[in-house]
Amino acid sequence: MARILITCFGSYGDLFPYIALGKELQKRNHVVVLGTTSIFQNIVESEGLPFTHIRCGLDRHSSLDAVRELMQKVFDPFKGGEYFIREMMNGIDATYEDTRLAAMDADFVISNPFAFATPLVCSELNIPWFSTILAPMFFMSTYDPPTMSAAPWMKSLHTLSPAMYRGLFKLIKRAALSWAKPLYELCTSRQLPFPVANPLFEGQFSPHGTLAMFPKRFAEPQPDWPDQTILTGFPIFSAEKANLEVRSERQVSELEEFLNSGEPPLVFAMGSSAVHIARDFFETSARIATKLNRRAVLVAGALADGSIEAGKDHFVIDYVPYDKLFPRASVIIHQAGIGTLAQAIHAQKPMLIVPFGFDQFDNAERMEHLGIALTCKRKDYTIDKASILIEQLATNDAYTERAIDIGSGMQCTSGVIIACNAIEDALIRQLA
Repeated sequence: MARILITCFGSYGDLFPYIALGKELQKRNHVVVLGTTSIFQNIVESEGLPFTHIRCGLDRHSSLDAVRELMQKVFDPFKGGEYFIREMMNGIDATYEDTRLAAMDADFVISNPFAFATPLVCSELNIPWFSTILAPMFFMSTYDPPTMSAAPWMKSLHTLSPAMYRGLFKLIKRAALSWAKPLYELCTSRQLPFPVANPLFEGQFSPHGTLAMFPKRFAEPQPDWPDQTILTGFPIFSAEKANLEVRSERQVSELEEFLNSGEPPLVFAMGSSAVHIARDFFETSARIATKLNRRAVLVAGALADGSIEAGKDHFVIDYVPYDKLFPRASVIIHQAGIGTLAQAIHAQKPMLIVPFGFDQFDNAERMEHLGIALTCKRKDYTIDKASILIEQLATNDAYTERAIDIGSGMQCTSGVIIACNAIEDALIRQLA
């Protein structure tokens, strides 16, 4: 039995995989504590995991209006990444203090890419730890270059000359280093060693190992991935218990009745982040379903308060676990956040992807390459253009057949089980 601390920050899509790891590790009789922003306390505790508050810049974004304002800023294609990193660096001293206190009795630590204080703490306290990556884009490989929202043209440089791409990538890393200035100031004030590499890129990876929490078919390992990277598969998880609070029994019953009353519907979903700034997406989606004369379910978050005008064959709901809904869809229209995407792949359904930001553009391109999705830019997501793409996906059996083939292949392994096996192997090596 080991004492394991998990530190993670971000959206629900960033949180859920670590709840899944924590629950599986608990089943294996380990003592697990999950440290994150106070915003997630209820959901962590409702899933039966001990919670510890690690202060960070996200704590102040607790109201719905504050979350919407935050999402507007972080999804900016040019400044969004910088804004989010600077927000996480705001109060990094407190993040470090809370992480250090939580790690004092830990035998092992698991960290996500936004837990910038964790590598410092583990180095200082000499605690073994695993870093993790949820989507291949964040390896920033020069051999398999990502498609980035602010500069999709960059990938063409790799085709012309990989050296040009590597040079430009070095410039981007150097420019982004200034965002981490508070972290270096923390090291100076606490007399800690500086990070061994850029903490936003190579410096986030653990010398003990990195869990790449997606399957090989989604992204092949590359020579410039960190040493001791372990591909696990997707850590599929739905927060069933916590979200009973936001779904009434009447909603659940009515949705089930709707799904049973006709042909499989189109499903429109935007994950847990983009949904806050996606009013135009859902308004357009309702009109698309009407034009195509197709049934539809719109998972619209707070917009499910009646502000989305839907037809009689459309069902609007704030939230439903995707593993309960996606397998009953005809086509899934979503943003390709990695958690939503993993659920759509496992549902074995064709999909139209409307990326909003971050890794979503890269994830979308990978799905197109696998032949189970089409992509539509957000500015092109109009009734006329998107209707053509959705109808193509719904009526061309090749997309459905390919989705079944790819989805069933990626279901062969359990990302959570493989990840926890790797953690236990690392613990055994540590004790040897």
